Amino acid sequence: MIDEPYRARLVTGTLAEAEGILAAVRDGVRPTTPHRAAMHAVRVLVLADLVDAPAPARAAAASALVAHLERSQGPTGLFDGDNLVSPPDTSFTINDLSLTLELLESQGDPGPADVAGRLRAVGERAVEALLVGGVHTPNHRWELSAALAGLHRLTGDERLIGRIDEWLAEGVDIDADGFYSERSPNYAAYVSNPSLLTLARLLGRPELLEPVRASLRSLVPLVDDDGEVVSIHSRRQDQRETFRVHSFAGQLRRFAVTDDDGALARLAVLACEDPRLECARELADGLVDPARLRSLPAAAAPRDGTVTLRTIGLVRRRSGAAASTVFGGSDHARTRRIASGLANSAALLQHRRGAARLHALRVAPAFFDTGAFRPDTVEVTDERVVLTGSTVSGYYQPLAADRRRADGAYLLTDEGRFFAQMDFPARERSDLRLATTVVVDLRDDGATVEVRCQGPRTRLAVELTLGQGVLVGADPHPELADALWLREGPLTLRSGSDELRVQVSGHDSGLPPRYDDGELFTYVHGEDRVPGVRVLVGGWTDQPLQVTITTGGTA
Repeated sequence: MIDEPYRARLVTGTLAEAEGILAAVRDGVRPTTPHRAAMHAVRVLVLADLVDAPAPARAAAASALVAHLERSQGPTGLFDGDNLVSPPDTSFTINDLSLTLELLESQGDPGPADVAGRLRAVGERAVEALLVGGVHTPNHRWELSAALAGLHRLTGDERLIGRIDEWLAEGVDIDADGFYSERSPNYAAYVSNPSLLTLARLLGRPELLEPVRASLRSLVPLVDDDGEVVSIHSRRQDQRETFRVHSFAGQLRRFAVTDDDGALARLAVLACEDPRLECARELADGLVDPARLRSLPAAAAPRDGTVTLRTIGLVRRRSGAAASTVFGGSDHARTRRIASGLANSAALLQHRRGAARLHALRVAPAFFDTGAFRPDTVEVTDERVVLTGSTVSGYYQPLAADRRRADGAYLLTDEGRFFAQMDFPARERSDLRLATTVVVDLRDDGATVEVRCQGPRTRLAVELTLGQGVLVGADPHPELADALWLREGPLTLRSGSDELRVQVSGHDSGLPPRYDDGELFTYVHGEDRVPGVRVLVGGWTDQPLQVTITTGGTA
């Protein structure tokens, strides 16, 4: 049964988005309009005409946008986007184009003016280039494959199926806990899941539904009551951003309905209640995949308890309105790098109860400018999480006699932290090792974190990044304009009716703490920051430092 109030909301939202597009192009389409934005706008205008009385203004705007798309398409059939002559960027536009033509055909509508025929021609011009085109990222494989499937529906060219099979033969990159290799909620919601759903639908391959189903079920322990999705584990830009479950709305509805899954239905309700719901996107997908528009099954109540997601090194604990996240899955343990495409976050703990939030607890020993502690291992026993890791640096000995050169022209080599013309691999090193252990004891109302180190005595900083509210108990930092100093405690953050409290022990209340961003950031004049209010706690590595977080309130 169709959920008529939901469908009506999508129609209303689509018409509003169409009106916004008309206002934006009233004086003409800007020459700088990206091809993806232009095609998206065409899809919205066409969709508005399908669910409402056709409007001449929408037809004229759609025709002008298609003309811009035609001008933007290069001689190879590809578009430029974030990358030049780009098969992946072109695939995003072709997927919107193919869906628009499918909507018109499914509704038996020729579309406004000559838009359908012109879109078909744009798609046909892209066939040869996409047939041989390559990709950059894991999700591009599925976006490109979905575009090929749409072009196959359009042209019947069987070569396109063969190329899709080449990409699919690599295997869909989903792990045992339901995370794609990029571990990104954003790219799951907007690329991998939609692309695999399109492939399953257009090619009649139901096995491609399975990774999508697994991806959506991985969200169940990761979504807060306000719809925010934990993304600290991501290998893409959303590891530093707030991401929300409304981006998965139609996908969640589809599987909640087909699988009669109350846990997914709960997330679908949260998604659809969000005022940021992308109505035109959801309506278009719902018209070609009607399960998305059907009434949801009963939503299950959220489940309290602890979930360990071992493939990404993340532990998630929920107790009523309170939720904690412990993360030890940074890629730094394997790569010793901070780079695009890696999970870089050094946040070890997040905790919230309603509006009272600890966005991140991070630990940074002062050790050869190596930056924050990012664990090598994660061990979980009941409600205790133990994060361990070690950092090694040191001093280099003279070269052996057979490696010396009279001209001093040694190889320019990487020491791990920096380069120098020292032929480092040929030298013995006198090592210094700092081993760090962080023990997190999770409770219903918060957590206790103890930091212990073994190695040379050096300064230690714990950084607490807090959410908005009234903060009491922290002093201005005498050296850092963007940080506060927790000298004694307790610290209290009040956010509406919710409260977060911090107590510390084993700290040094006399020496202003410094948080080491690490040379990988500071050399390029960068900094490693989590958005929020920074409060630093200082100590020394030869004494355990303990931080206790407690939350309460009426949320």
